[in-house]
Amino acid sequence: MVEPVMDMCFMNGEEFVVFCHDYAYSKGFTFYIRTTKLMKEYKEMGVGRTAAGLKEPMYHMMKVIRLEYKYGGKKQTNGSIVTDCPIYVFGHMIYEKMVIRKCQLEHNHFLSPKDSRFMVNYCSIDDPTTGKITNNNQDGISITKSYNSLLVESGHENITYNQRDVRNVVHLNRHKSRLEGDAVTLEKYFQQQYEYNQEFFSAIERNDDGRLMNAFWSDARSKAMHKDFGDIIIFDIMFLCNRYRMSFAPFVGVSHHGKSIVFAAALLSHEDTETFVWVFNQWLKCMGNLPKGILTDQCKAIGKAVEIVFVGVPHRNLGKHSKWKEIEEALCNVICDTLDPDEFDEAWGLMGKVGPSILEEYVLGRNVIDPEERGNQPAALKGKVEEEKLLNFNSTHKPPIDDKDMIVQYIFQKAYTNTKFLEVKAEYDALKLINESKIASLGGLSVYQAIEKIPNPVWKKDGRRSLYHVTRINVTSPVLASYLSSEFEDVNVIPERYILSRWRKDIVRPYEGIRVSYYDPEEFNSVKRVRDLSQRHCYLSSLALHNDETFL
Repeated sequence: MVEPVMDMCFMNGEEFVVFCHDYAYSKGFTFYIRTTKLMKEYKEMGVGRTAAGLKEPMYHMMKVIRLEYKYGGKKQTNGSIVTDCPIYVFGHMIYEKMVIRKCQLEHNHFLSPKDSRFMVNYCSIDDPTTGKITNNNQDGISITKSYNSLLVESGHENITYNQRDVRNVVHLNRHKSRLEGDAVTLEKYFQQQYEYNQEFFSAIERNDDGRLMNAFWSDARSKAMHKDFGDIIIFDIMFLCNRYRMSFAPFVGVSHHGKSIVFAAALLSHEDTETFVWVFNQWLKCMGNLPKGILTDQCKAIGKAVEIVFVGVPHRNLGKHSKWKEIEEALCNVICDTLDPDEFDEAWGLMGKVGPSILEEYVLGRNVIDPEERGNQPAALKGKVEEEKLLNFNSTHKPPIDDKDMIVQYIFQKAYTNTKFLEVKAEYDALKLINESKIASLGGLSVYQAIEKIPNPVWKKDGRRSLYHVTRINVTSPVLASYLSSEFEDVNVIPERYILSRWRKDIVRPYEGIRVSYYDPEEFNSVKRVRDLSQRHCYLSSLALHNDETFL
């Protein structure tokens, strides 16, 4: 194997990285990418480390690449495998060629080229070997005998995997074979739902062997809810809810009560770009239009699929949870510092009161469907329906107490659900502690300076007072609309553009009358009639019991 030397040229960064890894394998160590720098033209295109999808940085986009020994850091503790090895290779793009400008190839530790196949960077099982392992498992040959036969056939020195890798292949094959029987049941369930309501949408993807790979479905009520609340959707794959270890991926939105609602769901066998492209295409076939925005986790494969299917749709990552450290400390206190069951129960109950209910918001709050109900999605969706009916009742018959002398608050209370009205009211109350002054005007745009009214000025570390800027133009959010409420205190009508229909409680939405397997609107009317007749029957029975004339 040729060693890297000064001024060695490559076509691009990718070819340079592949060469360095091949050299490391031949010598018995592993490289890792220590430093990279993007080319200017790719920076202008929006490529960056925080980007996803097609704007994810790749090796061929790099102007500078530096590779170092994977365990070459400074040794901090005794027994550490870090060796403080100074080896590195530094490549720089010059005249459209990646050129090695610096390199250090002298190791300070023992190298074992014959053990390279055991290193994590180089372990793999090729397709022919995978086929042999699968055939042996189907013929009833044990994993140990199958692995030993491969050793005899290929030789120890030519095998880049171990017995655990063979076991993983067998388990994956068994997982696929078990899925076949339940796949038929799933298809029957989809067919039953379609016969119940022909607006039910479902799609199943199979591989070349006819095995179920992915499934997508959405019932008629969920599709109708998307028309009212499907402007922004959330797609999350952080659910593993079945014995097949398939990801349960719901498409989630927010209702007019601020609660999560499920538009559609999918079962995914893989979490790669190809799978997500298939799911998003099924979403478009089902719903018929693109969302105005989509929120996902930081999975790069999802980001690529979004750019391929949802062209031009704003995409944002939900990001990492900022309070995991706080959650970890609270859990540690509950588990490690309690001495008896009663003390544990008390500490667990107090844990939900830390901050804005950390445990519920960041751990349990991620579960759109209750974990106990995930095995029975219709029951979970029926629970969502009941929750919404209760919120509708409270918004209509139990509105929050407000100041009816303020016409603005009264109008918003009549229009919005309780949840959204309280948000508007909180913002409006905050305006009472603010002095506003107009500082600029550009055409129809007015800029105001808002300074909090506080008895003692609060100064930042740099000696400046905190200032807040409020822009009053084209406000469409119910929360932001409260900033404009002071403008309407002396009028009896608020322009409709300040009251979004999305959050109104006085609108009858079409999805409320759609009949699905887990909800029948007519059933509730029938139950009500039966209850009324039952009460009348009890009244007549008691009347006849105590009054002979009434009976006659």
